[in-house]
Amino acid sequence: MIKTNQIIIFFLILSFTCCISEKKKNESLSEAKTISTDLQVDHFNIWVKNPKTAKKRLTDIGFTSLQDSLSPIHKRQGTAGRYFYFLNSYFELIFVYDQTELEQNNTIHKDLDFIVRANFQKNGASPYSIALKMKEYDVDKIPFQKVKYHQEWMNQDENIYAAKNSKTHLKEPSIFVVPPKMQSGTFDSTTELKKFQTDDPSWKLLFKHPNGAEKITNIVITSTDLDLNSETIKALNLIENITVKNGSEHLMELYFDDTIQGKSFDLRPELPLIIHL
Repeated sequence: MIKTNQIIIFFLILSFTCCISEKKKNESLSEAKTISTDLQVDHFNIWVKNPKTAKKRLTDIGFTSLQDSLSPIHKRQGTAGRYFYFLNSYFELIFVYDQTELEQNNTIHKDLDFIVRANFQKNGASPYSIALKMKEYDVDKIPFQKVKYHQEWMNQDENIYAAKNSKTHLKEPSIFVVPPKMQSGTFDSTTELKKFQTDDPSWKLLFKHPNGAEKITNIVITSTDLDLNSETIKALNLIENITVKNGSEHLMELYFDDTIQGKSFDLRPELPLIIHL
């Protein structure tokens, strides 16, 4: 009788332990799903040395860009950009506009990676930067160590939070999170864009690309010598429609509209980028 009771107790304990283990597993999965659904790609940058040449490679295959005269200069950061807009995101060709300002900014913000990323051709750093947004913005829920960054071209209450290891893990894309007021505007369809009320509709022409591209539907980034278990890469690979993986060279592949056209354009060597339409 004692032995029987001991057996029953043993199985009750085993059953209870399994339940606890399963609960913890479900909680971990729930946490992972929360990260993946809270974080989204807002926009991304590609560092370039020759913005004129890089921009021409894109316009030559049918992309519309913002006029250079209207492209903003990042004051006191030493950089500027060339911009391409889509219904759900945009991307920027970022480059050094003022080397002195760039170095001064690096002296003030020593934990940020602008200078090392700008020198990607010499140090082998990944030339890509990914700007993330959160569905429910909460700085405390950013799933990696971060550095607060503020510049005069931002509103007083706005800060960007850059991944701390973007300065040291140069093979990874540079990662940062933008606040709600800095998030890019998005549209579900060209119909929604057309219906959007505005005093000056001319900006809508930036979304009209002769090659027919409308939405970025997938991003694949290849980098060399990646630690796929770093907190930033794990966070990125949980986000829908973006994959970061190891490979023999730095390369970004952009997929538009689920590649409905079945066309591809390899823009190397001017840009480490392949476009799939």
